[in-house]
Amino acid sequence: MKGIVFLIILAAALSVQAFGQDPPKELTMQEIYQVETAFEKGNDLMEARKYAEALEQYEIALKIVPEEAAILFNAGMAAFATKKYESAETHWSVLKKIDPSDWHVRAKLIQTYQALGELEERDKERTELFEMKRTGKNAELNEQIEYCRDQFEAGGKKVMAFELFELKGSRALRYVFSIMNEAGDGEEFRISLGSYDLTNSVWRATTKPTPKEDERLFHLDGYFPSSHATYGMFFPEPSYDDVRTMVINILEKKEGPVSGTVYNPGAGEKDAEKKPEKKPGDNR
Repeated sequence: MKGIVFLIILAAALSVQAFGQDPPKELTMQEIYQVETAFEKGNDLMEARKYAEALEQYEIALKIVPEEAAILFNAGMAAFATKKYESAETHWSVLKKIDPSDWHVRAKLIQTYQALGELEERDKERTELFEMKRTGKNAELNEQIEYCRDQFEAGGKKVMAFELFELKGSRALRYVFSIMNEAGDGEEFRISLGSYDLTNSVWRATTKPTPKEDERLFHLDGYFPSSHATYGMFFPEPSYDDVRTMVINILEKKEGPVSGTVYNPGAGEKDAEKKPEKKPGDNR
């Protein structure tokens, strides 16, 4: 417990110094107890999915240590879960100033700006995340092949949208929309935007004038437990916002497939696109 207390005090001190302010006052034993109690209660409430109550506890702690990283991150999570996106943006923006190298916070801000409809801020944050990835200075980020860029609901389903950092491989993917099951703890099916080598070879061989080597055909596909559906072929590559709209229309049954295949689910994975296995440390 003493170690936790020390870390909380130290984090508060460092974060205030990072902002160029005066050193923080030393916390009293009562304040330390209040912070620890509120933080632990908040975490227990998060596990119980009582997000609004958890947020109240985190904000009690933040009144005492307003720049403590772990509490700020969790407060943002609780606020986002209750659709208090302005509050989530506030907490995560403070955390970004404290630790600009935290790529998880960048991803969270991308999700938050999307939810707020602040697309210019979203795109700016995304550019910074990709630049961070490009420099290779963050060892953890170097290991990631994707990040969660969006969470939304459509057609009564919760959707988690992943963007891959690179378009590579014979079955390259740009976006994977994981449609969650009713419990919210697993994927029911997925819709992805991809650009496969075989499809591009056929496209280049049958299209006049012949597409350039650096031009690619993209397709939007649905992968279900025992079937596959294609919703469209696209050139040039559609924007994320266009793809997102198509996915929403599909889930709301406003748009149907142009082709589909039913296969034997016991036949293995050969007919199904595999979603990338590596995930960010916090992919929600």
